[in-house]
Amino acid sequence: MRGLHSKGFSLFELVLVLTLIGVLIAVAIDRLPVWQGEAERAAVETVAGSLRSALSIKVASYIARGETARIAELEASNPVEQLAEIPANYLGQRLNAGDSGIESGNWYFDASTRELVYRVRYGAVDRTTPVSAEMRYAVELAYEDRNRNGRYDAQMDRAEGVRLTLVSDTAHRAVVAGSADRDVRDSSAN
Repeated sequence: MRGLHSKGFSLFELVLVLTLIGVLIAVAIDRLPVWQGEAERAAVETVAGSLRSALSIKVASYIARGETARIAELEASNPVEQLAEIPANYLGQRLNAGDSGIESGNWYFDASTRELVYRVRYGAVDRTTPVSAEMRYAVELAYEDRNRNGRYDAQMDRAEGVRLTLVSDTAHRAVVAGSADRDVRDSSAN
């Protein structure tokens, strides 16, 4: 017979603890893909934020030098060229990349569409997302359309800046409000 202060666990207590640990592990394993997808999304948004900052700096340098006409040169450009430090998972420029064996988790610039592409690794969280899911970004010109024709005319319209726009997101389908297009504008434009 055991005393009131015996040491150790009973078989029931051991089974109970192991069952609780098993349930916690099952919940964690079930949530792991969601956490991986969220971490990847945050990393992509961090790179996109760095690209927006680099484009802002380039626009500001053109304005400071009185070369505002050169802002239009940034439209459809490769925004990675503006970064001081290239991301380790950037593969460079590709022509007609399509599904040509580019592994998920990497960035590349599609020269045929003039878009920066991120091949999503953990986007299939909902198990309905295609395996080749991508996020495509484009550098678009922000301008005052003085003649209201819907396109930029260098002689008539005034370039105000550029924006990095998420033009296609086959991985997450919904773009977080406010994160898709952020203008990089001349502050004197207002």
